[in-house]
Amino acid sequence: MRAKERLQEQVERYFAACDATRQQVPQKNGTVLAHQVPYTLYGLCAAIGLCPERVLAIVAGEGTGWQSKLLAQALCRVAAYTMERALLGELTHQVALAALRELGFMPETAEAAQTVAVTMDGIAEVLGQ
Repeated sequence: MRAKERLQEQVERYFAACDATRQQVPQKNGTVLAHQVPYTLYGLCAAIGLCPERVLAIVAGEGTGWQSKLLAQALCRVAAYTMERALLGELTHQVALAALRELGFMPETAEAAQTVAVTMDGIAEVLGQ
């Protein structure tokens, strides 16, 4: 099996295993809830045998084109999962922001994270002026 197919298979097996596995979480009232094993950077890295720093470096351009694309798609899937869980109230915004920052999708500093840039290029054409 070629390296590309092997890596792609490892990534897909990781996500399939997360989707198929349910953790039993005991609640204070005595009931037990089943939660899907979450997608994480560290879980993905363990499944493919690379450290997080290496994965992020590959995505940043230190790997081959197919490696960067494949791992970038996998990181986007982890990020989407994280954001969806936060929007559903299953994660606090602090946990979600920390996870997204770890994936490289958020600025490192608190000041930068609170900044929103609005670009008004082409607004005159949109408004018909």
